[in-house]
Order: sequence, then structure tokens, then C-alpha cells
Amino acid sequence: VTVQNRAAIEAAHAKGKGLLILTGHFGNWEVSTIAGIRSVSDVRCTFYFVRRPLKPQWFEDLVTRRFRRAGFGVLPKRGALDAILDRLESGDAIVFPFDQHAGGSDGVRVEFFGHPAGTFRSLAILALATGAPVLPAASWREPDGRHVLRFEEALPVIECEDTNEAIRRNTRAYNAALERLILRDPEQWWWIHRRW
Repeated sequence: VTVQNRAAIEAAHAKGKGLLILTGHFGNWEVSTIAGIRSVSDVRCTFYFVRRPLKPQWFEDLVTRRFRRAGFGVLPKRGALDAILDRLESGDAIVFPFDQHAGGSDGVRVEFFGHPAGTFRSLAILALATGAPVLPAASWREPDGRHVLRFEEALPVIECEDTNEAIRRNTRAYNAALERLILRDPEQWWWIHRRW
């Protein structure tokens, strides 16, 4: 696995507010993300993956054990706010797969590839509340079988007097970043989720 643009993650981590990593399901993300993050030794922090629990329970236990054995943390999508805030305060990185549908109060409808899509509000809320930088990241497989993990530059925070509007604008900016990542290698975006 080759890591591209290490400077972006190093600069963002140096701000001392932790990291919010915006990503999606690209390429063989289990291989490239884990191997790639392990090789970013200049960033001294633990990476925590926010995800839904899997079923059945024995499968969830297996996956969680494998993440922890590899040196990574796992945080549930529900009920983990205090843990996320603690991890950011400690300078750790929280990885958000951002390419899934968010309904109800979890989501805000913003454009994604030209259509309104229920998108998680939580990333914008955390970025606005903590000042933690949001870095887009993607992985893909090269034709020769090698894997690449690339970090993009941190996205600027969009501030507004109206908090709901700030959440909406930042969330739209995150979807735009995700669109750019997908369009680089659209055939490697694992799109089986109900996105719209």
C-alpha cells in the first residue's frame, strides 16, 4: 500500500484538535486503509472507525477483534458522542464512512451527484463544535494490484450565524468532496447502499 499526500494529514494533526477523516467505501478499503494508516507513523494517534454493528453478534465480535488486534478502535454510530469527543480531545482520528443514507433527524438533505440525499449531520456538527479538521481520504487498487491510500487537504469550515445553515453548507461541501473522490475511480466505489 502506498500512502499519498502524507503532508496533509501531518499538517492537520499538528493543529492538536484531533482529526475527522471523511471517506467512503472505495477499492479494497479493509486492506488499503488499515495497511496505509499503519504506515503513517509520523501521525502519533489512534484511528477509530465509526460504523454500524454487524449481525449476527459472533460476526461483529470477530470484526471488532480484528480491528483491535490491528491497533484500531471501533465506535458505534449510535451513542458514541462522548467517546468521540474524548478521542478528539486526545488527538486521535475518527474515520467516518460518509456514503450511506441518513434519514430522520440523523440526516440533512443536501445535493449528492445532482440529487437531494439524506446525509449524516454528525460530521459537520463535530467539526463546527470542536474545530477538528476534516480530511477527505480514499483508497483504490492500481491495475498492477498495488493499493493506494490518499489523503486530501483539510476542508475549510464554513461558518454561518445560523447553525442549521452552517451544518447544511458544510455537509454539502463534504458530499462535494466525496463526489470528487468517487469520480477519480468510479468503478471502485462500492455502491450497494441506499444512498438516495
